[in-house]
Parts: sequence; structure tokens; C-alpha cells
Amino acid sequence: MGTMFTNRRYLVFTALVCALVLFAAAPAKAAGPVVLRAGASDPEGTTAPALSIGKLCELATKLSNGALNVQPFYQSLGIEQQLASAVKAGTVDIGFTATPNLAPFTDAYLQFDLPFLFKNDKVYIDILENHPAGKKALAQFEKDLGVKILLITSHTYDAEFSGTDLVTKSKQVKVPDDLKGLKIRTSSTPVEMNLMKAYGANPTPVQYGQLYTALQQGVVDGNAATPLPPMASIKLYEVAKYYTAIGFRFNLLPIYINQKKFDSLTPSQQKALVDAAAQVKPMAGQWARDKVKSAAAEFEKAGVHIYHPKKDEMAKWLSVRERVWKEIAEAYKGKL
Repeated sequence: MGTMFTNRRYLVFTALVCALVLFAAAPAKAAGPVVLRAGASDPEGTTAPALSIGKLCELATKLSNGALNVQPFYQSLGIEQQLASAVKAGTVDIGFTATPNLAPFTDAYLQFDLPFLFKNDKVYIDILENHPAGKKALAQFEKDLGVKILLITSHTYDAEFSGTDLVTKSKQVKVPDDLKGLKIRTSSTPVEMNLMKAYGANPTPVQYGQLYTALQQGVVDGNAATPLPPMASIKLYEVAKYYTAIGFRFNLLPIYINQKKFDSLTPSQQKALVDAAAQVKPMAGQWARDKVKSAAAEFEKAGVHIYHPKKDEMAKWLSVRERVWKEIAEAYKGKL
């Protein structure tokens, strides 16, 4: 009996040892791809930045040979400042936010928010990427938010309607005096608020996601914080029938990734993201031109009158430029 019990124990022991050896020798199950979530402020395909982030996700996934799965989410992960907060906190991996709406997080772009500073968005991008002041601003932005910029995009690039214009609900605006007393929606940059005050308007910061309702319900009388394509993407022409093309300010939309998340990736995965961004860059400008053209057609089809100020009228819009520059320089002494 004792011998039989001992043999049985030996057999069980031997079986366990063999199982352990086989388990150790078996190849480890391959880990799945690293999933990255990318948030966009605009509906899918409606703007150049939205197209850019979608293509970036597609190319990064492809170039990583399956090591990355970069997934775009349109508006469902938050928009503008919500995305900036989420990427900074690491709850979202990748996002984009218009530079004026980054004012609560960083002073990096304040000097570039100044009105009538550039000819178009293309010039602004060139300054950021190639001029010492621009490079310094990008480095400050990355440090302040704890992110790495992958690509700088724009809604208008060098199209006919470049930069930010005005839309109003119930009256045509031709000169600054036409704005007096109107509640004009602005973004969070103090530069934009100072400019509207200089024109005699009442600047009213409203989140982009609430803009349509704010105009519809009369919370604001107009909008001075959004380029043409994103206004078309949310059908703003349904609630604002007058458009004034003055291109007073330029806003770019850097696409950025949480720095800690980027650092956690392997060199080949990092390269896939960087290479994908480089491939998207030449496409982004053409997408912006195309979207401006189609957006203008949408506004006109909806019965919106697009007004181009005459030379003497444009001089009145420009007349407050240096005053606003000086006000901002004084308010942010040492930062600009």
C-alpha cells in the first residue's frame, strides 16, 4: 500500500514537472498593438485638421506594422480646451486645439494672437517652424502642457478666406462702428477680447461646442473666433446670415501627443508617428484650400451675404491694431 502510494505521488510529481517544462518552453503569446486614442474637435472629414488627424491615425497604424493602433474619435472625447486638458492629464493620447483656445494653459501663442499680424496661416506656420521666436513658442507650449507636437495644421492655410472673420446674426457689419453694443463671441485669448472692446463690441467668450445654440438663443449676436470651414461644419449659416471677410487673426491647430505616452513607445513606434505626420503635412494645406472653397459655397447657398470691405473700410478695421498690440504688451510685460 505504501509503495503504491509512493509511486502514485511520484507519477503526479513527474506529470507536474513535465507540464511546467512544456509551459516554460512554449512561445509567449504575442502582445496586442498599443492603442492610442486621438481626439478631434470637428466632425469627421469636415475640416483640414479633422482630415489630418484621421490620416495621421491611419498612416501611423500602417507604418508601425501593427505595433500601433491609432484610433480617431470625432468630438466624442471632448473639443478644444477639453481636449487640451485631457491630453495634458494623459486620459486622451492625441488631440488638437486652436492656438487662441490654448491661452488658459500657456502664454506661448499670445504674441501670435495679435490682430492683423500675418498675411495668412501659411506664413504663421512658417514663423513657428523656422523663426527663433516661433521655435521658442513651440518649446514653451510643449513644456507647459507636457506634450510633443506631431503636426501643425490650419483651417485656411493660404486660401482666399484666410484667418478668422466675423459673422453676425441680424445685421451686416461693414465697419467697426457696426459692432458697437453687439455681444460678439470670442475665444479665450485676451487678445481677441481686447480687440472686440476696441471696436466697441461686448466680447463674450463661449465654448465652440455651444456656439450654434448661443447664436440661436440670442446669447451672442455674432462670432469672431472661428475660421470659415469649421463654421460650415456646424452649419452656422442657419443661425447667422451676415459674413464679413476681414481676416483679423490667425489660429493654427497643432496636433500633439502626451509626452509621457510618446516616451513610453518604442523607437520604431515613435518613428511611425513622426513619419506619418511628415506625410500628412503636404496634404493638410490643400485640404484647407478645398474646405474653404466648399464652405464658402455652402454659406452662399444658404443665403449668407459674404461682404468684402472696401479699402477705406478696411483701414478702419486696421486702425486699432497698434493700440491693441500695446495694451497686450503692457498687460503681459515680460511674457511677450
